[in-house]
Amino acid sequence: RTELRSPTPARFTTRTMAAEGGSRSKYSGLAGDARGHSSWFLTRTNKEHQLTMEHPFMKTIYAKNFDRSAYVHYIAGQYLMFRELERACEPHVGSKPLSVVFDKDLLRASALERDLRAWCGGDSSAFDASVAKAAAAPQLARYMQRLSADASDAWMLLCHHFLQYNAVLSGGQFLGGIVAARAQSEGLPSGSGAEFYAFAPSCQPTHSRVQRYIDSMDSLDITEAVRDRMLACMQEVYASLLGMFDEAYALAPIQGVSYEESKASGAPTGGSDASAQKKKKGPPPPPMEPGPRSFTLAQLAEHGAGEQLLTSVLGRVYDVTAGREFFGPDGPYAMFAGNDGTYNLAVMSLKKPTLNKFEYELDGEDKECLSDWIAYFDNRYGQPLGVLADKKHSVSIKDLPRATKIPFSGLDDDDDDEPAPAAAAAQPKSKL
Repeated sequence: RTELRSPTPARFTTRTMAAEGGSRSKYSGLAGDARGHSSWFLTRTNKEHQLTMEHPFMKTIYAKNFDRSAYVHYIAGQYLMFRELERACEPHVGSKPLSVVFDKDLLRASALERDLRAWCGGDSSAFDASVAKAAAAPQLARYMQRLSADASDAWMLLCHHFLQYNAVLSGGQFLGGIVAARAQSEGLPSGSGAEFYAFAPSCQPTHSRVQRYIDSMDSLDITEAVRDRMLACMQEVYASLLGMFDEAYALAPIQGVSYEESKASGAPTGGSDASAQKKKKGPPPPPMEPGPRSFTLAQLAEHGAGEQLLTSVLGRVYDVTAGREFFGPDGPYAMFAGNDGTYNLAVMSLKKPTLNKFEYELDGEDKECLSDWIAYFDNRYGQPLGVLADKKHSVSIKDLPRATKIPFSGLDDDDDDEPAPAAAAAQPKSKL
């Protein structure tokens, strides 16, 4: 997920809005280095996004032990959802706002249809039955009702477009590899079963395509009234998506692994050891005390590539060499290596001009987000090596609330201890 004050307190520049209501949006007409619409939406739907990332059904995909019938039900629903979304968007793609983000290479319905047919063994009757079953599911029906209601409003369709396509772009490379491996083990025809996650060369690398989408969306003039309606729409879309995950998982409640565990282990095959996957209850620990080393911003910049990769969060300098696939030159977060990424992490932004930003204002949600990211870096990369000595942030760690979760870890303050589902006992032991 992606995306103040200058040293001299200044209001954002705004333009007169041509969109509905004619009101002026705080985030319209921003300079290229300021927070945009995407950041505003992403920080305010971050909790919902984390719930989808760590849903028990998604964990079975990360573990590659997902039940075939449950996955068929899931992609049948995805097929119906994307097919209807693409039909609803078609009349609007020639004008703003959808003309700004539309790209035929993003369309997913045809790929989903081919995937579904492959997982149904090429049996047309099984395909038809899976589509009918998905269409009758209450949560998909709920989503379809919302989409139908939004079909005449291009701004509301933009909400669906923004969430759905960026979700697949963001997670597609990782999930596609997992699903493709499972498809091969299930005996599906070579190269089939995971086209949903595969994008054309024009969309590669996908993390750059996500940023281009965000830049396009940020170029739009969006009034405050429309922005607030869009946020409500996005939150309702997330609620429906989580409901669809619930329905798929209920078909075969198998123990899985978290996203972070899957990445760390190379996405293992098979099930998971329930004892190994027992969650810690309660909030993440407080931030670690940094080590004794001092760095200047110039010294930090020397570690943006090469043998050792360093990044700074709130002046806390982490060695992220172990995450080279993310922070290395071709990684999706390469921009953070050698830089302080505090502001970008707080507001969920991949805009390079706001790296090494030390004077800014954060609202409550931004501070919560930053606190969770510090918990993530502590958990994933260990004690900070030290601190930046020649730069001081306008926000200190004492200004942040206690972290409520560690992103991607499956650990958070709201988790209750859960007994492992009975189905997990029958699964082979994980490589974890």
